Amino acid sequence: MRRDIAIAAIVGAAILLSACAAQADKRQAPAAAAKTIPPDEAFLSARKAYAQADLPRLEAAAKQLAADYPLVDYLAYWRLSLRLRQPATAVQATELDAETARLLGRQEGAVIGEQLRRDWLLNLGRRGDWQQFDAQYARYANREDAQVNCFAWSSTTQANLPSTADLERVLLAPRELPDTCNQLLEQLVRSRRLAADTATKRLLRALEWGSPAAIRPAADLLGVPAPALEAALNRPAAETPSLKGASREIALITLSRLARNDPHAAAARLEAGVDALKPADRSFLWAQVAAGGMRKLAPESLGWTRRGLDAQVSDDTLFWMARAALRAQQWPLLAQVIDKMSEEGRRDSAWMYWRARALRAEGRVADADWLLRSIADGFHFYGQLAAEDLGSLTSTPQRAPWPSEAEITANARNAGFRRALKLYELGLRVEGNREWNHALQSMDDRQLLAAAAWACSLNVLDRCVNTADRTRREHDFTLRFVTPFREQVQLASNERGIDPAWVYGLIRQESRFIMNAQSSAGAQGLMQIMPATARWIARKLEVKDFRVEHLGDMPTNIRFGTFYLKSVLDDLEGSPVLASAGYNAGPGRPRNWRATLTDPVEGAIFAEIIPFHETRDYVKKVLSNATYYASLFSGQPQSLRSWLGHISPRPSTKTELP
Repeated sequence: MRRDIAIAAIVGAAILLSACAAQADKRQAPAAAAKTIPPDEAFLSARKAYAQADLPRLEAAAKQLAADYPLVDYLAYWRLSLRLRQPATAVQATELDAETARLLGRQEGAVIGEQLRRDWLLNLGRRGDWQQFDAQYARYANREDAQVNCFAWSSTTQANLPSTADLERVLLAPRELPDTCNQLLEQLVRSRRLAADTATKRLLRALEWGSPAAIRPAADLLGVPAPALEAALNRPAAETPSLKGASREIALITLSRLARNDPHAAAARLEAGVDALKPADRSFLWAQVAAGGMRKLAPESLGWTRRGLDAQVSDDTLFWMARAALRAQQWPLLAQVIDKMSEEGRRDSAWMYWRARALRAEGRVADADWLLRSIADGFHFYGQLAAEDLGSLTSTPQRAPWPSEAEITANARNAGFRRALKLYELGLRVEGNREWNHALQSMDDRQLLAAAAWACSLNVLDRCVNTADRTRREHDFTLRFVTPFREQVQLASNERGIDPAWVYGLIRQESRFIMNAQSSAGAQGLMQIMPATARWIARKLEVKDFRVEHLGDMPTNIRFGTFYLKSVLDDLEGSPVLASAGYNAGPGRPRNWRATLTDPVEGAIFAEIIPFHETRDYVKKVLSNATYYASLFSGQPQSLRSWLGHISPRPSTKTELP
């Protein structure tokens, strides 16, 4: 009996232990499963860790990816990139160099390889390993990379030191300079490799750019005291009355900052006189007042432009001064300003076109036509205007032969395209576009057309358009100007009484036909509608139970977008120029811009003087697109000027539009 009881007890204990173990397995199973996540999720987690410079979390996510994952080499690059940013001992640096060289060997010529070489160059420059730096720099393709170039030019071997003109082109550009370039500038000025006045020139270019981050290093190089500098940067209006005893540099900084914020106040202070300023300084400041005034469309900008005409300023300032002359249709003054631009500035299609118009106004028709012909074959806003001035309306060029099936399907074997498609699948458009565009670099026109056709067949419409846009001699405008969901666009346009060519022109610019496009500001879908605007539209259309996520639905987005576009058009007296600007910047802004006019102007002039760069570029591209679409739809040449019309002064009035 006792033996039976003992056996029973043993069996019972075994059963109990087995049950406990089973329960423990059940509790542990979810935890074990949680450690294994889908490959795509692991990749996205690794990318997030990389963006946050979290190397341990990146390493943990990387362990979840198999060696055959299509984007696995990005993990190797991200790990190395984070390590290259950190200080390292001599032994660690040697190991890191060897590992970097190995990955570069596998990725030579690929996107990852170019990015890795840049990261390595910056690491070598910080370490002062100039022998390795020079060897890698010789193989670095991007000669426009200012940060890497300035390290190269700082090399103790100075094997890469360019001419003084090339140094000044980079170091005196009107923009923020990376630390490497600020340090190089100081080194070259102190060693007298560059002229002593280079530091002042750098300050003036920084003042044209307007960013405190650009101004501070330049002011420091000139020995400007920090307290006075910060007061001039942050409180220019308050500091202006006390300029009587100020240094030249503080006067320049204070009045340049004031000119950007309040050009009228800066003009008044300049009129009163500032003892520390030289005649050249006063011309420079009048140019800054003119540019600041034109950014606000102040009528006085024309007079200020005349006073700053002798200034030595960059193209950035001259573009604003040219717009002041253009708005007033002062053709001789416009010609003077354009002639002061750099060769690069004068060769910009906008200023070639307006220089030709100025020549025509002078009666120099032959010279004007020569300039117009030089840009009239360009498939862009000013190319179209130039061709129209010469008597040719906008039409699409002869269509190139369609690529063969073999030419199209060959793109499926392109490793860069395959990586791009995987990145698009994961919602990583920036990285995907980088891979896609890199794969296009060596392609001829036939290959580009085949790649565009392949992209269209996969419904990757933005790459279809952008790839077809790159051809130089053979063209297919049905790929450049695709027309998906034609029925929906036609129905919605007809319902609102607007031209579908304009709707397509707008969609092409807004989203490039990416259905789920979303801007950093929150605009969504094909026609990039802001949530607040969408709610207003929903109320007007009496759409019940509307939610913002409905903007991802193609018919809803087109219906809402065309309704809003027509509402803006009606609010702005039927002008496609004003309505396109209003769609992008809000309808109140073009009403205010138009109110600053003193005389009627051509639509092309109004488009060029729009003070927001993004909106100025947007309006020109939307209406250029619309003209091409109209030509494709009708089969007939079309007039861009008919879209542009004329813009007359009107007082700004409030409406109910959002």
